[in-house]
Amino acid sequence: MLPFIMIITALIVVAGLSLLSYASSTGRTKKLVREEFMALQSAEAGLSKAIFCLNAQNGDGCGGTFGLAYVGESDVIMGTSSFTTEITGAGSQRTVTSVGTMPSGLSRVVRVDLTTIPSQDDVSFGYALQSGDGGAHLENNSKINGTLYSGGNVTCQTDRAVVDGDVYVSADGGKIDSCTVNYHAHADRVLNSEIGGDAYFRFNPADIAGTDVDGTKFPGSIRPNPEPLPEIDLDFWHESAEQGGVVAGPFSPPDNSTIGPIKIVGDLDIGNGVDLIVAGPVWVTGNIITGNVSSFTLAAGFGEYSTVILADDPSDQDNHGKVNITNNTTIHGSGNPKSHILFVSTNTSTLVDSPALSVANNSDGAIFFATQGALRIQNNAGAKSLAAYRLHVSQQATVNYVESDLADTKFSNSPGGVWHMIENSWRQIK
Repeated sequence: MLPFIMIITALIVVAGLSLLSYASSTGRTKKLVREEFMALQSAEAGLSKAIFCLNAQNGDGCGGTFGLAYVGESDVIMGTSSFTTEITGAGSQRTVTSVGTMPSGLSRVVRVDLTTIPSQDDVSFGYALQSGDGGAHLENNSKINGTLYSGGNVTCQTDRAVVDGDVYVSADGGKIDSCTVNYHAHADRVLNSEIGGDAYFRFNPADIAGTDVDGTKFPGSIRPNPEPLPEIDLDFWHESAEQGGVVAGPFSPPDNSTIGPIKIVGDLDIGNGVDLIVAGPVWVTGNIITGNVSSFTLAAGFGEYSTVILADDPSDQDNHGKVNITNNTTIHGSGNPKSHILFVSTNTSTLVDSPALSVANNSDGAIFFATQGALRIQNNAGAKSLAAYRLHVSQQATVNYVESDLADTKFSNSPGGVWHMIENSWRQIK
């Protein structure tokens, strides 16, 4: 009996020692996990501070240095831990490495890449005017200073409508009719027009009937290739605008106020004489109407970058999403010649009297785009560039396209010059 009792006692002792060992091991594991978490938090704090100090306007809280002079800090205390940061790189790119360390010596290392180049939508406008399959119509005494590229017919009320550039029509059997083209005309049919340069058309003489050509006639020419309208990433601009908050419309901002980024659920109604600073993209689910002698100016911090004011109701593009730029509304970029504001309408109306997008007097310094409706430019209006499914240029209207201004235009959701993390660049090194 005694040996049995001794065996049982020994087993109990062994089990007890095992439990003590397990408890001790579990305690050490919990402590290690806690220290790893705290070290990682400390390293993350170092990253956040580095971004803050790179964008700071003074050295307060940054060890005395800020901006590009800030290259990191050593042994910055954070509770019971510390972090050390190092910044490397040049130009518009930087890499921040941050080491979070515990008193035990345990450390964790994280790294992130930064840039001052803001998120962008790669949308380009290559012509003074560009229309889709809906074509283009020019009324008397209207003028386009630049090239017109159309997927449909280009017609003019009389030859007193002038294109001071080339005209391209890519439609099968498409025509240029009753226009004055100061440079070259490219279409299957060039009819009843005055061409200052050469004419490229299909058959002679039927497809050049009634046309005077100062240059050379080229029958049997290949029609121009179809040129798609610019592509705009609506989801990008929706998300970018919503980041600044959502307000209910009708929304009428006061004079000298700043708008953007913002989503307006309803109409944006700009009163007479109201001047606005645009600090980010604006998304309007209703319609946009501007008052007389009002203005939009892109914030100076955008530098060479441009941004978007979008009228789009994804659930009802037939009835909402119109833009009406009325008399003497002025539109300016940031002050850099490459900077502009792009107004976009997704409304589907192709009616001249109720177009998706209407631009009246003196709207210089802007780009206008009706993605699937008509764009009407009236009176003595001006614009850097216009694109639409259908274009209608009213009497006395003038479109001035300056190629150097629009070359390499970058449409951004925020100002340039601000350091921010490059998406998906965060990684844990240790």
